[in-house]
Amino acid sequence: MVNHTGDLVVRRRVSPVVRYGWIAAGVVSAVLGGAALFWRGEAMAGFYAGRAAHDQAVARERIARLHQKVRKLSAELAMSKRMLQAGNVAYASLSAALKKSDEQLMHLKERLGFYKTVLGASKHAKGVAIQRFRVIHEAQGWRYHLLLVQPFASNRWTYAQVRLTVQGKSLRHSSGAPVASLVDTPQAVHFKYFDEVRGRLALPADIIPQRVVVQLTSGGHVVTQSYPWPVSTPPAPR
Repeated sequence: MVNHTGDLVVRRRVSPVVRYGWIAAGVVSAVLGGAALFWRGEAMAGFYAGRAAHDQAVARERIARLHQKVRKLSAELAMSKRMLQAGNVAYASLSAALKKSDEQLMHLKERLGFYKTVLGASKHAKGVAIQRFRVIHEAQGWRYHLLLVQPFASNRWTYAQVRLTVQGKSLRHSSGAPVASLVDTPQAVHFKYFDEVRGRLALPADIIPQRVVVQLTSGGHVVTQSYPWPVSTPPAPR
């Protein structure tokens, strides 16, 4: 039997002081590392906070400029609206004035043509004469316009009577024989050079008008003219 002597391992014992020193060094290293990380985090956080504050200040300045620009544009828009309203009022006023001027010009042209007609008629008239007669259809019924003239050279006042007679057919007569119906009483006129006689014609319900006979009596002189009844048309819109 062989006996083997076991190897004897001798280990150097570490002093407790050294051990505690290493522990203390580790703790200090950990504390310092944590402190370093904390300080770095604070530095980074401070950097980002400063950047955010700078960006916020820039944004506020831009917003302030935009508000100022909006106020300026709003003022310009309000001014443009007022100018547009004033322009519209001026345009409407000018348009109304031009329309009124055109109406007056048209009226003056009509009167000029009327007086030319009267002057031309007076040169050929030998006494009181019927220059023009018209029957006009309106919404309220029928009206007439009669123009009487006499020579300007006579230079005197004339007294006359005008009588209108509407002739036509009566619905009461089956034969359709023509009948005469007075629809306007005699009217006295008094004029020196010319006169415009206007009035309305009230037609009986049983008469179909065909013509109007105009009779002018002045100083024993009688002038009679017959005019066809106009075709009934709807009155012109107003």
